[in-house]
Amino acid sequence: MIESEGGGGVGGRDVRRERRVTVDLPASVGGRTCRSARAVDVSLVGCLVRCEAGLDRGAVVDLQLDLPDGPLRAKARVAQSSVDGASLPGPARYLTGLEFLGLAAVDEPRLRSFIEAESRRSAGAGQTPS
Repeated sequence: MIESEGGGGVGGRDVRRERRVTVDLPASVGGRTCRSARAVDVSLVGCLVRCEAGLDRGAVVDLQLDLPDGPLRAKARVAQSSVDGASLPGPARYLTGLEFLGLAAVDEPRLRSFIEAESRRSAGAGQTPS
């Protein structure tokens, strides 16, 4: 999961307190090599991705999330990376928490709208029809 050191976070916000939504979105994480990944949760300040290789804590990477209205690109810092226990006993996969280092001015409202829509959709999915 995404953690902040010293209680800080992006823009002084505590990263762990931002609303997250569970998703299953195609993503890519790049540095020297680009790796395909799946975003499993997302918030305004970061995301959790599942990929086939671990990333070094503190590394800065290029991230692309494929949102329904088009790709969102951002620089992100690896907050944590560990083996995904759900992938065992097969080939190991890794869960990596990424903290956005900055979103383009146009992308923050897009991400906010996506998170709000996913929150409403998830809340509606848990209700039983009358």
